[in-house]
Amino acid sequence: MWTSHPSVYDYYPKLGWRPSYQIKRANRWLQSLDARWFRPDTIYLERGAFHDESTWMDERFRRWTPRLVLDVDDAIFLQFPEKIPKLIRMSDHVIVSNRPLREYVAQFHDRITEIPTSVSLERYHCRDYPLEPPSKPTIGWIGTTSNLAFMRVCAGALRRLSREHSFTLLVVAPTDEPLRGIDLAGVDIRFERWAPETELGFLRTMDIGVMPLPSDQEWMKYKAATKLVQYMAIGIPAVASPIGVNADILAGDRGGAGGRVGIAASNEEEWFEGLRRLLVDPELRRNLGRQGRELVESRFSVEANLGRLEQVLAGD
Repeated sequence: MWTSHPSVYDYYPKLGWRPSYQIKRANRWLQSLDARWFRPDTIYLERGAFHDESTWMDERFRRWTPRLVLDVDDAIFLQFPEKIPKLIRMSDHVIVSNRPLREYVAQFHDRITEIPTSVSLERYHCRDYPLEPPSKPTIGWIGTTSNLAFMRVCAGALRRLSREHSFTLLVVAPTDEPLRGIDLAGVDIRFERWAPETELGFLRTMDIGVMPLPSDQEWMKYKAATKLVQYMAIGIPAVASPIGVNADILAGDRGGAGGRVGIAASNEEEWFEGLRRLLVDPELRRNLGRQGRELVESRFSVEANLGRLEQVLAGD
């Protein structure tokens, strides 16, 4: 596997951006020479060699393999509107993670396979359901710092809810800084710093998951349903914004869940009512959680999708 050092979107703080970018370029040059020497049967390219408009390094990898498979798993084309169509056209096959991305890619290519965001069932064990439901359930959110600001979408509902029901809001992220600009007065907030070794443990302490998204940003339409899939894999229900693939999962479109795994919320009243229903009804939480787990096992797990990926890479 050829990975970027530093990562595609990152840099070494002690060196700064420009020196880090030069290291990144050097690493990619060495990797392209490796490809030229070994001539792999397939190269699987995730988004692109560099996080910029350039395609010259991608074209080098294209030259050294008979089969190039491109992975488009986010709305990267909104940032690089000329680069991504070019990469799509020069690929032999394109993998996308959801329906909106497939519709975009279909403008430029007809060999597309949709493989959704997936988790490993071996790692994601279903949480235990206590015989006696907790007197103070936990509503949870987990994710990156940049997405934490989206909690503003459901903040009003959480404030209202805290005046009527007892619950803890567990937030798991690299930092809680974005929370400081969100009005969550009266809400019992517990912040935990995200780490790969503790992520699953925190997820299993949640009784309800939330995935709020802003409706006024085009990027959200193409966003993967990672949080929603994580919640379902653990066996907990979620209240989520019905945007992009979230809408498909919550509404049951295209072989989805038929509304059996969570509750869609598009405004403050729907957020309040959805969370309230789940807080007061442990049996509903349990049923939706179990059905969410079944959906992950059949459609959103590594085990369910690995064979499809292998077929694409092999050119079958």
